[in-house]
Parts: sequence; C-alpha cells; structure tokens
Amino acid sequence: MTFRFLITFFLLISFISTSAQDEESQCVRVDNFSIEQRNQKYPFNKATKIVFASFKGDESKLPKNKRSKDYDGERALYVEGQIMQIYFDILKKRPSKFNPDHFEEKVELSENQKNELTDLIFNVGNNIYVSGAKCYMPRNAILFFGDNNKLIEFVEICFECNNYRTSNEKIDLNNNCGEKLYLLKEQFSKAGIQYGIVN
Repeated sequence: MTFRFLITFFLLISFISTSAQDEESQCVRVDNFSIEQRNQKYPFNKATKIVFASFKGDESKLPKNKRSKDYDGERALYVEGQIMQIYFDILKKRPSKFNPDHFEEKVELSENQKNELTDLIFNVGNNIYVSGAKCYMPRNAILFFGDNNKLIEFVEICFECNNYRTSNEKIDLNNNCGEKLYLLKEQFSKAGIQYGIVN
C-alpha cells in the first residue's frame, strides 16, 4: 500500500513539474505596442533595411591571421559555429568589413515581415526568464543596415541551442519564453531561409 502511494505521489509531482515547465515555455501576448511604438525602439528606429541571413563556417571568410594554423604538422580545426562568432566579432569592431557574399542566404524583410518581427520581439513573452542551452553553434543572423547600406547592428542566432548574442547591449530579443526563438525560426523559414533552419 505504501509503495503504491509513493509511486502515485512521485507521478503527480512529475506531472506538476512538467506542466509548470510547459507553461514557462509558452509565449503569450504580454504587451500591445503599436507598430509606430515598436519602430521607435533601437535599432529599428535607425535601420533602413533589415535582413534575415544564414552563414556557413568557411575559413576563407576570415582574414588570414584568423585562420587555423598548423601545429607540428597537425591543423587545429575550428569547432561548429566558431568561425561565425569570430567573423561577427570582427564586424562588431569594424562593420565596414561586412561582405554580403559571405552569407549563403539573405532575405530583405518587407514591411509586413518587419512588423511581424517587432511584434514577436516586443509584444510576445510570458515574463519568465529562460536561459538557452550551454551549446552555441550560430548559423543565422538578423542584420540591420543604416544609411548608405552600411551594417549598423546584428543579432547572431543559434536556433539549435535556443540562444543568441547581439552587437550592442541595447538590443534585446526579450527571450523570456522558451518558444520565442522557435517562433522566430518560423519567421526565418517563411522568409525562405533554409540553412540553420531546415538543414
């Protein structure tokens, strides 16, 4: 009898815990900022063009001094996602180094797509902090361009690990619900981006 009670008790606790985790991961509408209000937030208020992009880790995209070197006849290889991080570290310091040919796919967002993006970022969440996985292998990005088609900011994204980093601490995806990056991934897919999304 006691054993059956303990089993029932642990199953109940497990169910409650799972339900709580599911609730934390769900995204709901938490604000109702208008399009005009959302477009006044940085960097959308400075961007003349916003692009969804994918990036494959090819060493030839890096300056020669950043490429892996031979050590005693053995080549030190970069791990998955590391080349993109190095590339974006360079862009963070010198945005003029941006080369559109280094990106496998690039989709400039229409006004409707931009509105969907800002709505997701600023109006959707659940006000519970969610951390990403410890892994980080970015393959996608949101690129913000200003006057004269110059790169001004970026968001580097690893959908696989539910994590991202930005070029500026002022930029925040407000990733406060577990499925927010999944919803963003759907927007990338609808825009036609495949690398890092479906393969």
